Amino acid sequence: MKLARQVVEDVDGKSSRILVMGEHAWIDVRSAVRHEAESRGATPGGARRLAEALVPSSMSAALAGGAAFLDAARAAAEDEPEMARVVHPNLTNALDPATYRDFMVFEEHFSFGYRWQDKPVPDVLYQMPISYAGDPRSFIGPGEEIPWPGYTERLDYELELGIVIGAPGTDLTPDEALDHVLGLTILNDVSARDIQAREMTGALGPSKGKHFACVTGPLIVTLDELSRDGLRMTARVNGETTCETSSAEMVWSVAEIVAWASQGEQLLPGTLLGSGTCNGGSTIETGRVLAPGDVIELEIEGLGVLSNVLGTPASAGWAPTERERTPDGKAARHRFLR
Repeated sequence: MKLARQVVEDVDGKSSRILVMGEHAWIDVRSAVRHEAESRGATPGGARRLAEALVPSSMSAALAGGAAFLDAARAAAEDEPEMARVVHPNLTNALDPATYRDFMVFEEHFSFGYRWQDKPVPDVLYQMPISYAGDPRSFIGPGEEIPWPGYTERLDYELELGIVIGAPGTDLTPDEALDHVLGLTILNDVSARDIQAREMTGALGPSKGKHFACVTGPLIVTLDELSRDGLRMTARVNGETTCETSSAEMVWSVAEIVAWASQGEQLLPGTLLGSGTCNGGSTIETGRVLAPGDVIELEIEGLGVLSNVLGTPASAGWAPTERERTPDGKAARHRFLR
């Protein structure tokens, strides 16, 4: 099954609608549910309320509905009601994540990244799949302009596999984990490389280097429609291919990533887990410097193409200044509210 979301605009403004791919066309799942309810005797108002409850605008909220939502989506794909068909949908981010964390499991990329920082590769990367917590509110969709914060001069893309959790789970084993995965999507974990490199010398995960923008889409594709042997992954900048690799080159598998993420905590429907950058999937490896207006195209076999343009750098805002220190290296003065 292929799921997506489109942007619609009416008298109440813009909103998102969940779509499912039928054999011949995209189907608006909410419209299909409303049509089915009316055919079974519901009043127009009752059918509308039922459809809005079962198929909200949020993909994460819809997935929280469990089998009721998924069954409705499958039925819509099979029935393809004429009145619910959508031609040339204006697709937005396929998933508005409930929570988001990003891992680092492609060996060639993380090895190059540490060499780029003149550091040895930490043993922990071979001992467990490690991650940082991202901002689920920062997500945009295909075709949208990627914002360029005023505090960075080095913007970068990251071609990643996005793992979408479809069913809640805690303390899962790798053998159980894939039963809790709805499907996969393309993920672009946009990065401000200069500020990221500086802040991570403090031994904490990236924050300002990452939290301003992330992109998913255009589709979420369920695992049953994808190859189990690996997916081709390709990146292009202004039409020039910069990366060709495979998802089969991960140190930790999708099942192991999900299982470890679930230890001691509950994974919720709509949770997004990133694989980390694939081998060659950023400008760290190529040395290319991106510029405003560059077109970034990320493609994963079976998941479509995610295309965005880099925006114009914002004006520089407030920035912290280095604290004055005493001869023994401590802060010269301390502060509270101001």
